[in-house]
Amino acid sequence: MLYKNVLVPFDDSDHARSALHTAIDLVGDDAAACIHVVMVVSSDIMPPSMLAAPSVISDTFMDYQNYEAMLAAMTERSNKELHDNVHAILGQDANHLAARLVVEARLSPSPVDGISAYASEHDCDLIVMGRRGLGALRGMLGSVSYGVLRTAEIPVLTVK
Repeated sequence: MLYKNVLVPFDDSDHARSALHTAIDLVGDDAAACIHVVMVVSSDIMPPSMLAAPSVISDTFMDYQNYEAMLAAMTERSNKELHDNVHAILGQDANHLAARLVVEARLSPSPVDGISAYASEHDCDLIVMGRRGLGALRGMLGSVSYGVLRTAEIPVLTVK
């Protein structure tokens, strides 16, 4: 098989689900292959100037340690949600994949940076991703798939 280490960025959109099924069709029968299903969680939810300043929600201060704890909790919650979603989509088929399935949520300032960094860190040789995600705002500002196409050092397959 041409590809052995495939990254599928996942946001639970219909296009991301199609990308997951496409990746499985490409390498799912290959025991030497690995499919990485990754959700990027934004670590840029609060500007640094907001740290140690009264919170918009309350009069308490949020220090860096609390901010880190909040990000860790978000990542853990996203990881569980991602695992549940992927296994619900694949159902019993997940148990019959020959390829290894890695499901992970990770922090990054932006989806494009997170996807590109993950692909590089894990020596992925292909990114299979949806053309459109869940965010309407992303389409207005420039899509994640377009950003990944411009920055990735490996082939990118976009799926409807």
